[in-house]
Amino acid sequence: MQKVIAVTPRIIYEGTTPKEFVNRRYVRALLNRGFLVIMLTLENENIESLLEKCDGFLITGGDDIDPVHFGEVNTGESKDVMKELDDLDKIVVEYALKSKKPLLGICRGHQSINVFAGGSLYQDIGKSHSGIKENHVVHTVPNRLLNFKEVIKVNSYHHQALKKIAPDFIEIAKHEDGTNEAIIHKTLPIIGIQWHPEMQQENEPSKIIFDTFAKLVNNNK
Repeated sequence: MQKVIAVTPRIIYEGTTPKEFVNRRYVRALLNRGFLVIMLTLENENIESLLEKCDGFLITGGDDIDPVHFGEVNTGESKDVMKELDDLDKIVVEYALKSKKPLLGICRGHQSINVFAGGSLYQDIGKSHSGIKENHVVHTVPNRLLNFKEVIKVNSYHHQALKKIAPDFIEIAKHEDGTNEAIIHKTLPIIGIQWHPEMQQENEPSKIIFDTFAKLVNNNK
């Protein structure tokens, strides 16, 4: 039987009408590894019963997390925060921690894992790091889940970053300026990646991320 991966949505507005969607790149990465993919919605009243039927979770990229979740005031640096998205990400992170099911967070999803597991963020890391880059140099350390080379090149599309790493998580990758780029849980099958591997699915780091997540899902009992 196919394993089921639940993916969180993001919001786009057509006029004043909000529409939920999932970027096809995420879906393609999961379909290519044999999974059945479903989109979680912001208004599912029986969300936990749905999560129980899933084998793993992907929290996708998107807008900023409200800093209220890590004890700070939004000074205007956190953009386009949305309570409904924060609430959904929080539910998924807390359920993954409780159920010990595999979870992959990408970009905002990476930050959501950290925040809702007890960590914090820099609301704006400044122009020296933020912006769009295609050959972003990242230094990694040996770890139990992701077998990266010591130095890898990835993309970069963020202006916020992890500040305090959540308890029970460890940093496994960072930029040369010290900005965090990836975390894993010390014992559970939970991975957070700051860059966008779904946008470079044919490069080695991206394959390692999605293949590792697939292995975690398929081997999880």
